[in-house]
Amino acid sequence: GGGVDNGGSRGGGTLPKGRQTVFNTLRRWKHIDIAITEAFNEAKDNVKYLTTLEKFIEPLYAGTPLQIIDTLPALMNSVKMIHTIARYYNTSERMTNLFTKITNQMITNCKQCILKDDDVHSLWMKNPTQLIQDLEVCITLNLAFEKNYDATKKKLA
Repeated sequence: GGGVDNGGSRGGGTLPKGRQTVFNTLRRWKHIDIAITEAFNEAKDNVKYLTTLEKFIEPLYAGTPLQIIDTLPALMNSVKMIHTIARYYNTSERMTNLFTKITNQMITNCKQCILKDDDVHSLWMKNPTQLIQDLEVCITLNLAFEKNYDATKKKLA
């Protein structure tokens, strides 16, 4: 033999160098294929569950604090379902991020309710009666959120 290992009589059971390279490449390809398939399934699953939240999230952006209060039980129930059923989305990191986004948008909504489209410095020029009503609605939203959050957390415990 001219230095080529063709699997001859030396034993040892090693593949020829070219075949070993192909084998290693195919094995790497298989791992990459599995990882891509898993990532695709995760994305598909996440979209399915996050889509169920859409109609309950919409009032956070387009509704009033009172409308948000009305949708909180359904929103929390959907989040609970995702936490219970979703194969990929139910990690504590993802649930924390989801709740952070929900609460941040509630705060933004309340700020819009209180300030309307005015500058923050004009707050003291507002009609005190209307301002107090707006602040009370926002406080009510906060209390309703805490109540619904705690109730949902107990159901999951």
